[in-house]
Amino acid sequence: MPARTLLLTLLLLLAACGNQEKAWELAEREDTNQGYLEFLAKYPDGDNADRARTRMLELKELRGWERAQFRDRIENYQRFLEQYPDSENAPAAVARIYELERDAAWAAAQDAGDAGTLQTFLAVYPDAPQAWEAEQLLASLTPEEPEPPAPPQERPGNFRLQLGAFRTAAAAETEVRRLAPLFEKILPGPVRIVTPVEHRGSFFLLQSAPVNGQEADEACRALREAGQACLRINR
Repeated sequence: MPARTLLLTLLLLLAACGNQEKAWELAEREDTNQGYLEFLAKYPDGDNADRARTRMLELKELRGWERAQFRDRIENYQRFLEQYPDSENAPAAVARIYELERDAAWAAAQDAGDAGTLQTFLAVYPDAPQAWEAEQLLASLTPEEPEPPAPPQERPGNFRLQLGAFRTAAAAETEVRRLAPLFEKILPGPVRIVTPVEHRGSFFLLQSAPVNGQEADEACRALREAGQACLRINR
């Protein structure tokens, strides 16, 4: 190849590389789906093509999260979790679903205005911001009675039985009601709903009162025979 032709080829290659770098810098500066699409249209196999595609996916997830926050409804957060279960925003989505369900339950309790609904609200959301007001309303509906004796200390035991994990408080509450007769026959003590806030997780957990090792084994065996899942966990 003549030297002049070789030099011209090298200059063209250098110019092409320079143009690609400039195009990438522009796409990064704009940081939009359209900008990355335009970059990929020109340089589908360029050095930064994979980075462009990755960033487009990140922007899509970010838009999904922003839409969920803007609409701020349970179904939108649930849809976001279905699409992006491993997103860094997934814990925030779970927490917001919990808050919205709690606020909806409080509104329903206020509308109902009866002691049973208020008691259910306090049982499911004992740490809710509305708990104090719920207790005051409940007190106004409940005739004054002699102060009951102090509740006994929590029964001893190094274990608990985990009986289910649910994404929503409503589902956990429904399961508690469904299994209440079975719990009364087999388990020593009530079953409580452990919220995601309490155990810093993503699910509402059904857990028994404390039990010792023998009680845990016997209760789990009886529950499994009745078709109920059961897992012994450390207290």
